[in-house]
Amino acid sequence: MATGALPLDHSALDHLPQGAATRYFRRLLIEAGVLPQIHVFQHELTLHVAALAATLERPTGNKLRRFYRWDILPKLHRRYRDRGRDLSMEAFNGQRGHLAAVVRFLAWLDASDLTVGDLDQRTLDHYIARIKTREPVEHFVRWATRSRLSDDLTTNVRAARNTMSSMTEDELWRAVDLLLYDEEIELEVRVAGLFVLLYAQILGRAVSMTRDQIDATPDKVTVQFGVTPVVLDDTVGNLVRRQLEAEPRRGYATGASSWLFEGLSPGTHMTAAYIRLRLGELGIRPRVSRETRMNLLAMRMPAAVVADVVGIRTTTADRRKSMAGGTWSNYPDLRV
Repeated sequence: MATGALPLDHSALDHLPQGAATRYFRRLLIEAGVLPQIHVFQHELTLHVAALAATLERPTGNKLRRFYRWDILPKLHRRYRDRGRDLSMEAFNGQRGHLAAVVRFLAWLDASDLTVGDLDQRTLDHYIARIKTREPVEHFVRWATRSRLSDDLTTNVRAARNTMSSMTEDELWRAVDLLLYDEEIELEVRVAGLFVLLYAQILGRAVSMTRDQIDATPDKVTVQFGVTPVVLDDTVGNLVRRQLEAEPRRGYATGASSWLFEGLSPGTHMTAAYIRLRLGELGIRPRVSRETRMNLLAMRMPAAVVADVVGIRTTTADRRKSMAGGTWSNYPDLRV
């Protein structure tokens, strides 16, 4: 690329083995303004699917491409790209694992001289009974049935997860006090954890917050998680001020990062996995803590207010109110 032998674009990097080193190099060039901005994880996942499809018989590989293009990709777009975000590391790894299970199933069909159209209930049940990771295969079969690529086949539908928490309010406040006052804990872990414990933020959203979501004045610190800005308690606000003033982690470029929690890889924020690991070492479970806070908010505030402040849909907040036993009636749409 430096000598002009290869074009100065993403297609040149697509020929390299896709992994952490290539991903870092690609992001470094993007951050330096050499390459145009793209969603790196989504781009890499698309390349990964093409490589997987090439390992299968041509007709079977084409079905994998169609499955990715018409089922998986639209869902990823709605959840990430349409909101201006790249996939998280966890989502990227999860999709790779999901696709690996589907590819093993399709490779088994090829080895058995079967096509997706030949699949019957007995053959499907025989395969499903022999594997541990069933949901990705059943997902693919449901798509194939809807797309009329196979006969009507019966699969198990995964039950909805019980979102009710198993943490008491006293336990939640003890965890909050630990993050508020223990100076031996890393600052970014304390701030991200408090966003989860106090304001019911999903950890992945907390670590991907940008600096323009924070308004710090001499009098107060305001954070915008959803529609309505939240004025932070002074103790929490002071921690956020310190996070804003923290030394940059980037050793590859000058200037300030737009992320509140800057990651080590160029142009990225800190990963939720790292914060989750550190919180776990402190005895704090982020998901359970968030569920507890959401239940407490739903019981004590109208659903419309919870939705505006936390940054979720009103229907989600209303459903949580019913689950948590909230007694608020419908809140007026017009509020002062």
